[in-house]
Amino acid sequence: MKGNHFIFDNAIHMYKLTEDNYDETYGGGRKSTNALVEYAKKYSKPGFPYDDISDRELSVEDAYRLIFEESDTDIAMAQTVPSHGGWKLGFSPAENNYKLKEAYPDRVLFCGGVDPITHGRYGAVTEAIRQIREWGAVSFKFYQAHSGGVSWRIDDPDVAYPIWEACLEHGVTNVQFHKGLAFNTQHIADLAPYDLERAAQDFPEMNFIVHHLGEPFIDETINIASRYENIHLALTAWINQYPVAPRAALHAIGKCLLHVGPDRLLWGSEAFVWPKVQAYIDLFADMTMPEDLQDGYGYPELTDEVKDKIFGRNFARLMGIDIEAKTEALYGAGAATPARKAVRRGRR
Repeated sequence: MKGNHFIFDNAIHMYKLTEDNYDETYGGGRKSTNALVEYAKKYSKPGFPYDDISDRELSVEDAYRLIFEESDTDIAMAQTVPSHGGWKLGFSPAENNYKLKEAYPDRVLFCGGVDPITHGRYGAVTEAIRQIREWGAVSFKFYQAHSGGVSWRIDDPDVAYPIWEACLEHGVTNVQFHKGLAFNTQHIADLAPYDLERAAQDFPEMNFIVHHLGEPFIDETINIASRYENIHLALTAWINQYPVAPRAALHAIGKCLLHVGPDRLLWGSEAFVWPKVQAYIDLFADMTMPEDLQDGYGYPELTDEVKDKIFGRNFARLMGIDIEAKTEALYGAGAATPARKAVRRGRR
């Protein structure tokens, strides 16, 4: 807990960037890794450092320490990153994220990941069902663009729709997408958000969660989300950019609040490329919308109620989690907020 805020981190990644996971096609896995690290470095400063994660694999023990012992995060979703252009098993392989959930099931939910290019059109469906049945996947993350300009679309009725149908049939109603932010030789056009519209229309019972606001397609992503209530926006990367580019981040967050509203915005720390999760929690808890941006652009205030929704209530609602019941389970029945914080900090 951060004050009265329940912190549900939508996006932590159990990375595996070891030599045996590198794919040297289209410029190589090392080049893709270096590009990712350089992006994190660009948006880091004292107090908000990046971590050079090259040639490393994160252990479940270190992940738990960073996200739960060294921050006020209450629960988190370990997100597979099935980006296979550069890495054989993906940047953050499904098995690694599943292991974190298995080690700490009271605090971690597992977000699986499949890819119709890597697994094949039918193989992606089969693997998604396996991850649900055997590993308890409650959501899926997708990367549509591969290095070298290979891609697929969210609204492809032959390739994508069988995946959404299989997810719904097996009780998974939340799917997530990396949009924008191309690395290495991925084609930026393949990461545009335009294919969200038809899928959102055709699958109104499915929630489509978009990460990074589709940068550089920020306005397009927000416009689309403003018109479809089943499209949600994760503020991943924008929270991390704030220490270096605060006005740019405030404009992006302000546009989201103005056009989409506070009920479909989600918190995500992007751990562990940026490992000091608590610094970003403190930053957002204290963040305000400057008066000149409110007066000049119409952006709403960042009230405690808005922050509470973004920090955890919105995603908990999507995942069917009762925050009060979960808080009791973690910290004890009837414990007051200050006591809950003391209980967890006492475990350090």
